[in-house]
Amino acid sequence: MNTYRKNAVMAGVLYFLGTVFGVLGGVIGGEVLSSFSFGKPLVGVDLFGILNKKKYRITGGSFLYLMMGVSLMAMTVFLYPIFRKDSEELAMGMVLFRGALEGTYYFLSTLGFLVLVLLGNEYITTGADSAALQSMGNVLYWFQGRLAPTGTILFLIGAVCLYISFYRTRLIPRWLSVWGFIGVVLYMASALLKFFNLDSGIGFYLEMVLAPQEIVMAVWLIVKGFNRSAIAALSVNSD
Repeated sequence: MNTYRKNAVMAGVLYFLGTVFGVLGGVIGGEVLSSFSFGKPLVGVDLFGILNKKKYRITGGSFLYLMMGVSLMAMTVFLYPIFRKDSEELAMGMVLFRGALEGTYYFLSTLGFLVLVLLGNEYITTGADSAALQSMGNVLYWFQGRLAPTGTILFLIGAVCLYISFYRTRLIPRWLSVWGFIGVVLYMASALLKFFNLDSGIGFYLEMVLAPQEIVMAVWLIVKGFNRSAIAALSVNSD
C-alpha cells in the first residue's frame, strides 16, 4: 500500500521552509516589510530615506517573501493527490487559493517592494525634490498595505479547505485540524481589521494562534507522516 510518506515529508518541509522564509524576510527586510504585519504603518517618516538606506535589506527580504510563496505553493502539489481521494472540490479549492492565488499575491508583493526600492533610488538621484516620485512611492507603499490583507484572506480560504480535508480524512490528529480552524478564525479577524485600516496592533497577536499550529503540523508531517489507517480507508473509498 502506498503510504504517501514522501508526500507527507515534502509537505511538512515546505510548510516549515515557508514559515522560516517569512520570518527571516520580515526580520531582514526591516520596518518597511514588517510594518503592516504589526499594524504600525510608517507615518511621518522619510520613506525614501529608509528605502535608500536599507535597499539591500529590503531586496533580500523581498526575495525571502517570494521564496515563502514558492514553498507554500509547492506544498499544495504534494497534498493534492491524497486530498482528492476524499473530495476533488476541497482539494482543488486548496490548490486554487493556497497555491495559485496565494502565490500570485506573494509575486505581486515582491514586485511592489522592489519597485519601491527603485523609486527610492530614483528619488535620491533626482536630488530628493520630486513631488511626483514621493506621491508614487506613498501610493505604492499604501497599496502594499491593502494587498497584504487581501492576500491573507485568499490564504485563509485555502487554509479552510486544507483543514476540512485533514479533519475529514484523519490523516493527522483532529486536534491539529481543530487548532487550525481556531487559528483561521482569529487570523481572519486580523485580516479584516487590516483591510479596513482598523488594526491598532492587536492583529499580530491574533495571528499568533495559527503560526505555531503550522510549525507543529509541519513537524508532525515530517516525523510521523500520514495516519496509515486513514490512507488505507481513502484507498478503499477511491477504488
